Amino acid sequence: MINFLPRLISGILYIVIIFASIVISMETFITVFLIFTLISTYEANSLYQKIKSKGYNYNHPFIPPLYVSVSMIALIYIPFSGNAIYNPYLILYIFILIWISDTMSYFFGSLFGRNNLKIEASPNKTWEGFIGGLFCSVLFSYVSFNFIQEIFPFWKTIVLGFIIPIFGLFGDIVQSKIKRKAGVKDSGNIIPGHGGLFDRLDSAIGNSFIVLIITIL
Repeated sequence: MINFLPRLISGILYIVIIFASIVISMETFITVFLIFTLISTYEANSLYQKIKSKGYNYNHPFIPPLYVSVSMIALIYIPFSGNAIYNPYLILYIFILIWISDTMSYFFGSLFGRNNLKIEASPNKTWEGFIGGLFCSVLFSYVSFNFIQEIFPFWKTIVLGFIIPIFGLFGDIVQSKIKRKAGVKDSGNIIPGHGGLFDRLDSAIGNSFIVLIITIL
């Protein structure tokens, strides 16, 4: 309970900053996300330096600071991928799906999780949590297209609903492997109760390239 309140407040503040930066203007979006890119890249580089200082033979396919910085640039480009004119709904929709997927995966995993995904870097992940998050992501995609606002064509809307939980898990696994190699629990401490910005953006970073490709198609 001691950690719950600061975690809740900082989590809500993080979502508000993301939401506001996207909808206020193109300039605020670019400014905020470039700052996010610098901070998360710095955190990733700190992890990388810890790994090298331990004398490990770093054989991970993604060099942390490069992986984060390039992925964040791809993420920033998403709202411009339609016709080069800033469309806030493209990137906002992606983040909403990420938040739904992450939240519902945690919810279903906590309540019903019995069968572990057997991922060494993320030992607490369960099939029940993953499938619950995937189902809610696809369900929201269907509902948003039919009853809220058509942002993408139907096939893109449903495909995004499917792939965002999958590549969100990929982003989580990649980051967890990096942190485990560095011997730390969190990438930083900038967000009370959540760790670093890299910790909060891991799913978005994991999704950036595949989502960009789909939005361009």
